[in-house]
Amino acid sequence: MNKKYIIPVVIFSILLLLPFGVQAVNDLRGEKRFQPFDIFKDVVYAPIVREKKVAAAADSLDVKWRAAREAIAAGAEVADALEPVMSSLSDLEAAVLSVNTYAELDTSEARYKSLKLADTLLSKLEDEPESFPQADSCIKSLVADLGHVSLWRAFLDVKHYGVWTSRYLRAFENKIDDESAIVLALRPKYQLAVWNLFSDPGEKVVLGAAGDCIGKSCGREEAKPEDKWLFYRQDVEFLVQPSPLDVRSAKLDNPVKAIEKFRDQLKAKGVELLVVITPGKPSIYTERLTGRNSRVAGAENAGLGNVAAVENAAGLQSHGKKILDSLTHAGFNTVDLYTPLLAAKADDDKLGALYLNDDTHWTPRGAELAADVIAKKVREMVDAGTVKFRGKDDVRYIAADSVADRMGDVGEMSGLNKFNVFKMQQVTGHVVSLQNIKERTEKLPVDSTCIDAAKSACKKNDSCFTAQSALCERDTVLYDTTITPFKDDFRKSEILILGDSFSRIYQTDSPVNAGWIAHFAKNMNARVASIVSDGGASTLVREKLARKASVLKGKKLLIWEFVERDLRFGAEGWKNVDF
Repeated sequence: MNKKYIIPVVIFSILLLLPFGVQAVNDLRGEKRFQPFDIFKDVVYAPIVREKKVAAAADSLDVKWRAAREAIAAGAEVADALEPVMSSLSDLEAAVLSVNTYAELDTSEARYKSLKLADTLLSKLEDEPESFPQADSCIKSLVADLGHVSLWRAFLDVKHYGVWTSRYLRAFENKIDDESAIVLALRPKYQLAVWNLFSDPGEKVVLGAAGDCIGKSCGREEAKPEDKWLFYRQDVEFLVQPSPLDVRSAKLDNPVKAIEKFRDQLKAKGVELLVVITPGKPSIYTERLTGRNSRVAGAENAGLGNVAAVENAAGLQSHGKKILDSLTHAGFNTVDLYTPLLAAKADDDKLGALYLNDDTHWTPRGAELAADVIAKKVREMVDAGTVKFRGKDDVRYIAADSVADRMGDVGEMSGLNKFNVFKMQQVTGHVVSLQNIKERTEKLPVDSTCIDAAKSACKKNDSCFTAQSALCERDTVLYDTTITPFKDDFRKSEILILGDSFSRIYQTDSPVNAGWIAHFAKNMNARVASIVSDGGASTLVREKLARKASVLKGKKLLIWEFVERDLRFGAEGWKNVDF
């Protein structure tokens, strides 16, 4: 080699190996594992360890199931006897479903379906003892299949879920990117410099216009950071890319077909489906994104009233609204949140915005408006006979103000919150609580005046005095009231809600029990249950339901909420999920 090339080659090699070297030293010095070792471990070591773990869990299930059968035969309560069995089955599921560090078992696998079937059958046993032979056969089959170490099965799992598969490499790449020592050290400083120089908030964020610049020609840099609106890039891309139903999107899963199949699956179980597509922030506040007061022809006819009172009605033309309309015309039960949210913007100056300015989600006001609209639709379905609940629920709810600090998720995505570029926001939610009222009867002290009157009237007639004095005894009805936090009720509720982070916000995070789910329950005076998956309402939340399909027992209505961007960008697409 020519000597003049040696120095460039050495420098290039050092630069090439520097990230790997820095990461290795950082991992070895700290508590984190050495990530590149994951590949070796998942190919050589993990498959055998997993097989042993699965076999042990299957043996434990077998032991617990035998003990439960004996206990039930001896007269024990079915629920008590099955509790350790359900725990063992859960351990077996965890061992089987986690194939390696970065991949989970595909839902189409026979092992997955067998585990879910066992889960469903065990859940039914308490109320359907006639299904005992089927449950026994299913568990015995599981134990026979998984109760031993199989080298061939370990080899197939490495083949289908190993380092040479796209699902493994994507997850590994994302993990490396998220935990890289160099990236974690340099990226925040780089992002701050880019923000200060170019007002660029990062690749996941789109910077909108400030409130006082709407409709004007002022530059974005003229507004204070706290006045600027941030938008999640996927929300914006959903609006500008072709519709998920467009021929140009043929490679995407068809959301309408998945929704149709889910509706049919629920109907077979006697459950009605209500579809709620949540508008993304740019569909409602398009002018905050573009800086222009655009108006859509025909907005008045859409029920928005005076167009001048509604800053922007572009959401009525969004892909999400059009797909919602097509579902409605096809006979699906749907809720239109676009029209009422757009109309409600007229009161923003008095009541505050419907969405947070540096977050993807709505404010408590927006969430409560959604709860009102959804509850109105459910009552319409009840009046029309589409849904028939067993009877009127006897629950009562109350709401109380609660203030919470919130750091917007889009601001967090930008990485600039580490430098306090965007400020903490205060939101006032209305926390819903369950009001328990118990009625009791208590005897009041006997009125002496009444007794004296009875003596005077009856003289010495004992039977007369006994009858008259009995009238002097008085009872009073008292009510004991206690307040308890709102919570899901899977056993008694007839309504199940599936949702994403729009169902989670304010519900399970601060101020807690102030989300649309709690307010919907309050509006309906009904118990509800919910299964929520952030960013996964297209497929992941249905997979969660499939794992615990027994929760559909007794349900009459399933409300499925998902944000419009999931029609294109939903995690895991729009797979068909078997129950």
